[in-house]
Order: sequence, then C-alpha cells, then structure tokens
Amino acid sequence: MTSGRKKILFQTDFSLAKTGFGRTAKAILTYLYNLDKYEIVHLCCGKRQESQDLQKTPWKSIGTIPITPLEVNKAFEDEDGKQKAFYGEYNLDKVIREEKPDIYIGIQDIWGLAHAIDKPWFKEITSTIWSTLDSLPILPLAIKSAEKCKNFWTWSEFATEELNRMGHEHVKTVHGPIEDKFFYRLLDHDKIILRDEKNISEDAFVIGFVFRNQLRKSVPNLLEGYAKWKEKYRPEKETKLLLHTAYTDGWDINRLAMEAGVDNSEIVTTYVCKKCDNYTIKTFSKEGIPCEVCGEQESCFTPTPDNGVSEEQLNEIYNLMDVYCHPFTSGGQEIPIQEAKLTELITLVTNYSCGEEMCVPEACSLPLSWTEYREHKTEFRKASTCSESISEALNTVFCMSEEEKKSMGEKAREWALKNYSSKNLCEFIQKFIDSAPFTKYEFPEKDNAHLPKISDVLSPSDEGKRILYVIPKGERDVFNSTSLFRSIKELYPDYNLYVATNEKYFPILDGNPYVYKVIEYSQQMDNIFWLEGRGSHRGFFEIAFIPYINTQQIITFTHNGKDKIAYKDLAY
Repeated sequence: MTSGRKKILFQTDFSLAKTGFGRTAKAILTYLYNLDKYEIVHLCCGKRQESQDLQKTPWKSIGTIPITPLEVNKAFEDEDGKQKAFYGEYNLDKVIREEKPDIYIGIQDIWGLAHAIDKPWFKEITSTIWSTLDSLPILPLAIKSAEKCKNFWTWSEFATEELNRMGHEHVKTVHGPIEDKFFYRLLDHDKIILRDEKNISEDAFVIGFVFRNQLRKSVPNLLEGYAKWKEKYRPEKETKLLLHTAYTDGWDINRLAMEAGVDNSEIVTTYVCKKCDNYTIKTFSKEGIPCEVCGEQESCFTPTPDNGVSEEQLNEIYNLMDVYCHPFTSGGQEIPIQEAKLTELITLVTNYSCGEEMCVPEACSLPLSWTEYREHKTEFRKASTCSESISEALNTVFCMSEEEKKSMGEKAREWALKNYSSKNLCEFIQKFIDSAPFTKYEFPEKDNAHLPKISDVLSPSDEGKRILYVIPKGERDVFNSTSLFRSIKELYPDYNLYVATNEKYFPILDGNPYVYKVIEYSQQMDNIFWLEGRGSHRGFFEIAFIPYINTQQIITFTHNGKDKIAYKDLAY
C-alpha cells in the first residue's frame, strides 16, 4: 500500500551543519520539501538521536549516534566504533524497517556509505550512492561499490571519467547543488560600507581562502606564494590574507606564517559569536574572545561546522575579497570555489582532481600548477601547488583593470550557475525520484538477513533445548568463564550449552566437556530479544547469558573491592 507520496530517505550530514555535505542536504531537502509532494526522512550523520537540533527541520530528521548507554559505550570503545556510529551503521537497518522508504540516497564519503550496499534491502529499493572521490588511483572500495550499484554518482567529472574508463559506464557526475540565491556580488557602494564595518581599508588588496583546516587544504603553499609575490613585486597597496577557517583545528597558521616570513598583522580571520551569531574580522589572537556586538565575554570563536556563519554572512565575507585563492591537494568538489565564482571573484585553483573542472576555459579561473607527491599508505596521487604559480597568478589579478576583472567575474558566475545552481541540480534529483517506482514491501522484512546465518551453526535436533553464553573478547574473561559451565549444565542438564566468542579464543574452549558447541560472536548477540525471541520472532535459544555487558561494556562490579565473590568451580 502507498500513501500516494513517495518517501525518500536521505543519509548525509545534518542539514543545519556548516559542512559541504550539510549545506548540500539543506539545498536539496528545502527544494524537495517546498514541492509538497514527498515524505522526507533525513538520517543525519554525526548527530546524536536525542539532539534537540533535529527538531528544527520541517522534515523528519533522525540522528545516527545511538542513545542508550550500552549502545554509546559499544559505539565509542574504539575508532572503528566511532566511525560506524557517525555514518549510521548502528541504526540504518532500523530506519529502513520503520520508515519503509521508496528511495534511498546516501550522500557521503564512500567509507561512510559502503556498508549499505550489501544490505538485503538495497536492491529492493531504488538506491543511490552519491560519493566524493578526489584522487587517483580510485579507491578500491569505491570501484567495488560502483560495480554493485545501479545508481552510482560522483561529485566531479575527474572521478567519473576514470570510473568510466575502467568500464563502469553507468557512473555519472552529479554536482552538489549550491543555494545560489545567497551568493552574489554586492554593489560597490555596499562593499565599501561593509569593509568599513569590518575594519578593512577600502584600498586594501584582499586575498581570500574559505576552508576547513584540513591537511589537504594547502595553507603552507598559499603563505609561501603570498610571501614570494610580496617580495618579488612589492605591491604598493596594503595587502591582506583573509582566512575563513577554524584556526586551532589543523594547520598552525601563525607558525607557518612566521616560517614563510608573512607578518601576522597581514592575516585576518573570521570570529563568530556563539551567543548572538554576529561575526567580526580581525587578526587571530586566541579562541573565546569578547563579542563586540552583544558584549558577551569569551563567546567568539573561529568558524567550525557547529559554530559557523549563515549563507548571507558568508556572502559578505566573499565580498570583502578582491581575489579568491584555493590551493589544495585534492577534493571532491570544493564548494567555496563555486560560491566565490557566484560573487564574481576571480578564482585561483589548483588544476588537479575536481579543480580540473574549475579550470576549463569557460570557468574563467586562473589555473595553479602543481607537482605530484604520493600520500603515505594510500599511495594516492596528490598535488602540491607551486608557490611560484600562486605568486604569478596573484600578480596577474593585482595588475588587471577593473573592467577586466568585472568581465571575467561575470562569466565565471554564469558558468557556476549553469553547472552548480540549486535549481538545475535539484530538478535533476526530482526527475530521478519521480521516475523511480514505489517500493512494494512484499519482500521479507529480513530483520536478521544481514546478520550471520545462525541457523547454519545450530543443531536442528536440540531446538527448544539450547542455552547461549556470550563472552566476545578477553583471553582471561573467556578462561574465567569456564568456571561457570559445570554449574550451568547441572542446573539445565537437558540443554545444550553454546558459547559465543571471537574465533581467536576458540582454542581456550576446545575439549570443554560442558560446552556443546563454540560459535562466532556477532554484535546482534547483545540483543537478548534477538537471541531468546520476542513477539513473532521465535528466537534461537531458550536462555541466553550476556555477562560481558556488565564486565566489558558497563562497569558495575567494582564495589570498592569489598565484595566477596566465590566461584563454585575454578576450572573445568
């Protein structure tokens, strides 16, 4: 049965997060919501399920990070668990079962989506993997994923062309949409007023860079290029580097500036107030400075995904610049480049990865040359942008007439609108959704289809007479558990005792006279109802003991060391 409206499940960053994925989600979901023809569910990567932020969207938003103490402890016990929680591995199946979407679209790095592809529902639903791929050679996980997916989209022609060359001709480029209504060139008069408000001289030549402070954003190269330009051409005007980024998250910008010989007074950054959301532009001193607007103390920080500027404010920041320079090692789309073009700035772009698209003649960029290096372990080809190329490109723009810059900027905006506007790209997504069939949920619910086939390791002859003891890890814990097995068998002499643990601990249990069979532990064994049954699910064991939850997951046994514990048997 259908409601007449297709239900779409989007899995990506939260739509109010100040990230590329988050802003893409906001653009797409706003467009589709305003059509008033779909049911929209958004599975938000990196958001806790209890977050009040999820209530701020007009569509249904669900967090990926689990809420119960046991789930949280398990999710965050190691880096792998954290990544699984962030990207929704713990509750994607549950959301599919409960929401029953007609269409699933996953928008994320490939390692955040690959787990969905082998799910039994993936091919039953119209499903799309829409991922960023930024380097050659293409990641093997991405190649394998493209082979399995009928609908596999990348964010740049760079990646699509390589996958097509490898024989995956169904792969297509779908750019991330930009909400272009927010980004445009201010009138000259308004730009002068804005500079005055932000304490930037009307005549200063301002070079801008909007970026997450990540390794792949080439901050050292920009500083070196800027320093070489100043030394070689000695511009008579005041010059500024405007870096819109989180200052303390990655590169040590002040240290790199000192090494490059750039005076710290020439570098300004954005501060955002956590209380009133206003922003200021000034030289970085520390995080948590007073707000000049609302007066709150220690409330202003450099921008992060959780404390960033609005699109309207970001448009102002671009309009403070005279030229935009974006050197990087690789990238999936690099959205600030398109935003800068929409404000009619001339953009300087590394001519590698998605930058190749930005450097076609009609895009009206100044391409930056680069040398190749290989990333350790991944062997990816990466670009080290030449500082000399940055220096020469800066001088080219510095020497341009206002008429030349205006003409070039207008052409760059038209190109960006044609290729990245929210309207054009969201219309493509709408057509894709409309062409997809409703999903008939006549196939089995498959609650456990993605789990190990436990029926294959159970003996049919002992159905109704099985006990499971779960102890997944810890050599000492597995050994100590054997002291309990005789008691279990004495209490339940007609039952077979199964023990679930990691395969590497099987030898500890070999030959134990009280153990009927040792089986491989899986995460689903933490769910007592899956093991023992509930409702229409009959379960697999009559009794399941999961003592490790109180010893390895939630510590409840310390008692200041004063409790008295006695084992009936110390070993078998």
